[in-house]
Amino acid sequence: MRKRYVIGLVGLLALTGLANADIIMKRKSRTDPMKMMGMTTPAKEEVVTTWIAEGKMSTDSPENMVILRIDKDRLYTVDKKAKTYIEMPLSAMTSMAGDPQMQEMMKTMAGQMKVSITETAETKKINQWNCRKYIQVMTVPMAGPVTSEVWASPDIKVDYELYAKSAAAMYARMPGMGAAMEDIAKEMKKIKGVPVLTTTTMKMMGAEVKSSEELLEVKEAKAPASVFEVPAGYKKTNME
Repeated sequence: MRKRYVIGLVGLLALTGLANADIIMKRKSRTDPMKMMGMTTPAKEEVVTTWIAEGKMSTDSPENMVILRIDKDRLYTVDKKAKTYIEMPLSAMTSMAGDPQMQEMMKTMAGQMKVSITETAETKKINQWNCRKYIQVMTVPMAGPVTSEVWASPDIKVDYELYAKSAAAMYARMPGMGAAMEDIAKEMKKIKGVPVLTTTTMKMMGAEVKSSEELLEVKEAKAPASVFEVPAGYKKTNME
């Protein structure tokens, strides 16, 4: 779960800021083989489709879907294989602020979360896009430093404001996270253009975890209403 959170956060920050029109993105996501606590996890590669519209975002992979409905104050996690889903109010994050211990913990975590971006002189063409290399180092609580090599292209003519609004709206509900995310967003603006290839390396429980995300397609298009809804016939379950 921690690995998914960190990799997801890296991807979110690498793409911070999307458009005023609806957007569809297709990315190839890969996690290298990993050995942890005597168990070996094989490599995993899949194509992930993300739709973004005002107040809505959905990420669809072969096994799962995550639907963010800021307009409805809901986050849905969908298991496509089991045909089940979990529904969580985004405002539930805010309710944690009433617990002094949780508030202090979140404040500490926010203070430890930092991102630094370094622009390099290296350039190359990836797929059809001319890209420049950036080094991103993220400090994440409980996971240590996470280093990413980000190749971004200014050639992709998509305005990335909508994605930023979605990310900010979600993290603003987490006690103590608002200011940290504001600082991180400012640092991320050093990346000029849209990330095309992001390769990430992190250490977890003594094991090195490597993953990558490659942009295959991005364009403005009208999002079908169905991509922001739980598929019909899926059963609602409780969070374990």
